[in-house]
Amino acid sequence: MKTGGKVSKFFLVVAFMLASTESIARDNSGMVVSSRGEVSVISNNETRPLKHGDYIYEHDEINVGNRSFAVFQLADGAKLTLRPESSLIIEQYIYEGVDSDNATLNLVSGSLRVVAGAIAHTQPGNYRIRTPIALMSVQGSESSLNLCGDKICDQQGLVEIPE
Repeated sequence: MKTGGKVSKFFLVVAFMLASTESIARDNSGMVVSSRGEVSVISNNETRPLKHGDYIYEHDEINVGNRSFAVFQLADGAKLTLRPESSLIIEQYIYEGVDSDNATLNLVSGSLRVVAGAIAHTQPGNYRIRTPIALMSVQGSESSLNLCGDKICDQQGLVEIPE
């Protein structure tokens, strides 16, 4: 009988750990998969460095310094690359595998490359990139955007949408 109790406790612990992991996965937007140089995040009014394996969350402001870069894997499978001297705010990111999934990324400055994930493929109108001068929708599998001050220098795979 004691073995059965140990087995029950084991399965209870495993179930708790899986529930905790699922909860964490729902709460974060993505993870740093690669970075070099000065990469930091402002989250809850605190600034901290970002490194491989760190999570990023909705409302975080990510800053990449000179001669630096960062690559993020988002929960829907999308990959974001922030190039040197870039700043990005994750304004909204909801991914649950349903029609109401959406993402709004605010590229404040610099350059961003996006390899589309599930949201952009299933709900393309729900995946948006805001800039200081335009709101854009991701179209296709890959897109990029380069800001030069208050102008868009270059963009591919994006369509401007009215606000």
